[in-house]
Amino acid sequence: MVCVVRRCDVPEPLYGKPFTLGQATALGVSRRVLQSRQWRQVFRGVWVHADVDDSRELRLRAASLLLPAYAVVCGLTAAWIYGADVRRAGDLDVHASFPKGRRLRGRRGLIVSQETLQPADVWRLNDVAITTPVRTVFDALRLMRWPEGVVVADALTNHGCTSVDDVRAYFATQRRLRNIRVGARALDAVDSGAESRMETLMRLRLVADGLPRPMTQWEVRDARGAFVARLDLAYPEHKVAVEYDGAWHWKRRRDDDRRRDALRALGWVVIVVSSDDVLSSACTMSARVAAALRAATTASSAT
Repeated sequence: MVCVVRRCDVPEPLYGKPFTLGQATALGVSRRVLQSRQWRQVFRGVWVHADVDDSRELRLRAASLLLPAYAVVCGLTAAWIYGADVRRAGDLDVHASFPKGRRLRGRRGLIVSQETLQPADVWRLNDVAITTPVRTVFDALRLMRWPEGVVVADALTNHGCTSVDDVRAYFATQRRLRNIRVGARALDAVDSGAESRMETLMRLRLVADGLPRPMTQWEVRDARGAFVARLDLAYPEHKVAVEYDGAWHWKRRRDDDRRRDALRALGWVVIVVSSDDVLSSACTMSARVAAALRAATTASSAT
């Protein structure tokens, strides 16, 4: 039989935040009671009241109740804490590492790995040990699949958490770690101008398809020097722009249309792409950009 607990019977310290079985028992809530629909298990051994929405904040607080003192939050979770939210909305996993000679058991939703970290590689934020921004980018570039590591690196450098030069200098100090050469090569693709995951993927796709690397966040001004637009990706010499259309609100879309009309009036070719254009295996974005660059080169040669 399922035990039902009324809201008024929930001890205040257990409402609104995750807790362990030991904490619940100390307040008179047994394991049997926790099997009711009033409660939800976040990780094995950690519960929360069913009224509390699931989120990355909740998962991190729940994980902190399980992680030993030697564990360090890393990877995508560290990037998110620093403000680089590069994951899909439904990805709530917590990533943590542990040193050689120690052990940390993974659970569903808690992804663990063994890493060699020096004291300087770790910061403590709000009582959570976390890899520094430089180390987070270093690990992303050498351990994550392409192009996800570059997405993380673009985001953290764009946020000003670290810089490409700092990460490059860090790579030069490291030895005997996995995939250092792979990560160093990936660092050459990083661009701190990228302001979103999709902008990074657009740029990488164009380069992978053999096109020149575009400029990011290029400012266009008219003959009087007045600001007209800031472009996601641009080939200024050819006046070719590539813009991601992520607008869903009608006013934002109208503003974008007016801005692009102003660009075209100044002689720019504006290629607007959607997520399907970028992510599809039959991507036509690169072909459209290549055609625009060829046309611009031909027109320039004819004058």
